[in-house]
Amino acid sequence: MNNTALTQMEQPFQQQCQMIAEFNVMHRRQILDYSKAFLDKVFPLDRGSHQDVQSYVMYYQHLLVFFADGSQTGLQNPAQLVAFGGAEEKPQSLLLCDHGRHVELLFCRASSDDNAGISDILLQLSDGQWFSMLRGNTAPAACVSPAQYSPCFRDLQGGFYQPQ
Repeated sequence: MNNTALTQMEQPFQQQCQMIAEFNVMHRRQILDYSKAFLDKVFPLDRGSHQDVQSYVMYYQHLLVFFADGSQTGLQNPAQLVAFGGAEEKPQSLLLCDHGRHVELLFCRASSDDNAGISDILLQLSDGQWFSMLRGNTAPAACVSPAQYSPCFRDLQGGFYQPQ
C-alpha cells in the first residue's frame, strides 16, 4: 500500500473519531445539565439556577455564587452548606447536606467542561460509598488525606468535618 491509499483509509477513521468525540462532549453536557437540575431541586439558590453559575466561593461562613452578569446569590437554605475543602476564594470541594444525606461538588477547572469548574458531583449512599453523578460509578469515602487519614473538609467554624 502506498501513502495515498493509507491517507484515504485514515480520513474516514479520523472523521468517525471526531464524531464520537463530539457525541461524548454532548453526552457529558447532558449529564451535567441533569445533575445541576438535581442541585436546583435539592439545594436551590436564592435566585437563579446552578446551570448559570460561573463560580462558587466561600464568603465568611456562606456560599456565594456568581453569574456571568456579575450578580451573585447564595443558597436558599444557607444551613445546607456544611463544609468545604481548599481555599475560600476558590474551593476544591463543597459539601452540602439535605436531611442527613451529603452531596459533594468537586472543582477542577483544568479538566472540566463546566463554566463553574465542576468536575464531579458525588452523592453519599447509605453504605458509606459515594456515587458519581457524572461518571456513573461508586467511589470510596469522601475526600480523605491518605497520608494522615484525616478529612480534608473544614466546617464553617474552621474545624475538621467528616461526613457521617
